[in-house]
Amino acid sequence: MEMITITSTSSSFLRAAYTCMLLTRIVDDYALRLHEQGQIGFVASCRGHEAAQVGSALCIEAGKDFTLPYYRDLGVVLNVGMTAYEVFCTYLHAYRQWVNDSSVRAETRPETLHWGYHKHNIVTGPAPVATQILHAAGIAFASKLRKSSAVTVAYCGDGATTEPDFLEGVTFAALHQLPVVFVCEQDCTDIEQASMRGVSLPVGLKHHLIDGSDVAVVYTAMKDAMQYAREGHGPVLLEMKVTRFTSRKQGDPLLHCQRLMEEQGIWDERWAAELQARIRTEVEQAMQDALRDVSKPDGM
Repeated sequence: MEMITITSTSSSFLRAAYTCMLLTRIVDDYALRLHEQGQIGFVASCRGHEAAQVGSALCIEAGKDFTLPYYRDLGVVLNVGMTAYEVFCTYLHAYRQWVNDSSVRAETRPETLHWGYHKHNIVTGPAPVATQILHAAGIAFASKLRKSSAVTVAYCGDGATTEPDFLEGVTFAALHQLPVVFVCEQDCTDIEQASMRGVSLPVGLKHHLIDGSDVAVVYTAMKDAMQYAREGHGPVLLEMKVTRFTSRKQGDPLLHCQRLMEEQGIWDERWAAELQARIRTEVEQAMQDALRDVSKPDGM
């Protein structure tokens, strides 16, 4: 296991990354509002995960690479191609199907969200935890057989690493040296404690421990991992430490990015305020449009 560090990054990247993370947080806030109003039945907040999700997703080539998100990965799907409107429609359709379909309601509850966006190769996630790791290994195996340059990226949370499917998937990928990157978003306040203790990782799987609150570190690590996998060197596991639902300044990805911009002398309070106002207006409109359209008999 290696610890990834970074010394510098461009001002244009930091501004773009901050914008993407802010969009993710605001959409997340509005989704939580819909849940509180009883409009949707389930929200798994990504607050605290924004840097891990955005920094990694910005390295994915939409429509070429394959992405398998897990239910918290709002920042991933937004930055691989879904719009805020499509995100809200996904939430609303899933809940209203559960409410209106007695056969669905009898067997399950709206406890998870299955992201899917096939035109950008986002593969709809399964309900069982860690099953997407197996699916990713299979997709990567097919890509290798076809001599494709596509990389498969599979995300999971800390609970997935204890599942047999996780170990089976990463072992198969290591055995066949597949072009796949596994991203595990570990909820942990201490980066040294985030390591997968007790998990016997296979030989041939490159493993890095990442500060998931630093979007520059995440981006650099993910860019290197994608290149490594794309060049045929085998799979990579990026274990990203995040502080979920954080109200602590030291664990907030947006504040961390703001400090990086301040250090470079490019932070502008007026720009940030105008950006937040613009994104909130756009997200509010997207939510209202989704509420209007999903309420129609023919949905979207």
